[in-house]
Amino acid sequence: MENKVLKILKPTAKILALISIALGILAIVILVLFNFSDVFTIFTDDGTKYANGFSYPGYQAIFSGYGNMIIQGYTEATFNIWTFLGCFLPLIGCIVACIMLATNFNRRGTNKKKAIVEGIVAICLIFGGIILFNCDKLWIENAKHVTGSYTNYYEEYLLPAMNGELYFGKDYYPTVVLVVCLITGIFKAINCGVLLFQKYYARKVNQQNVQVVKE
Repeated sequence: MENKVLKILKPTAKILALISIALGILAIVILVLFNFSDVFTIFTDDGTKYANGFSYPGYQAIFSGYGNMIIQGYTEATFNIWTFLGCFLPLIGCIVACIMLATNFNRRGTNKKKAIVEGIVAICLIFGGIILFNCDKLWIENAKHVTGSYTNYYEEYLLPAMNGELYFGKDYYPTVVLVVCLITGIFKAINCGVLLFQKYYARKVNQQNVQVVKE
């Protein structure tokens, strides 16, 4: 029975590794594109700065906020540590995991190491997906605390737009990021479990075989 289970586990683990690598590459692409994709949009009344609307790319939601032009002394939102971590922790994690799985694909005795990496990356992906999905809410909170700008972006533009004059809302791309990160994160968590199960089950079988030989 043990040998049959191991014969099933070994090819299963390899298939899961290939799928995990593919999903990891997809997550890397999606996270990189987040920086260049529109993540939320603002429209304000006629005659105001955003009367024609402006869609913020992800890098502005993370690193800096200056709207549709750069004006010295004008700041909408400053560097956001949460969106930074939400983007780059899973991004770096996926790169490391893909390299780890690829270079140790046929190497024996690496299940525990691969499982640890997969488990950590799974947590980072789920965390990152949720954070980046809420990038608009984090932007609002960050904009509230800007000081020293000659124009108060939050009170003059953002708050009226949120109250219906005219519009502030999230675009579709953060939802794409959430879905991909959740699917990839959950799959990597499953792969982590399979790797650990295979390692400890194989150890149990080896111990039993040693006992049989001694008897």
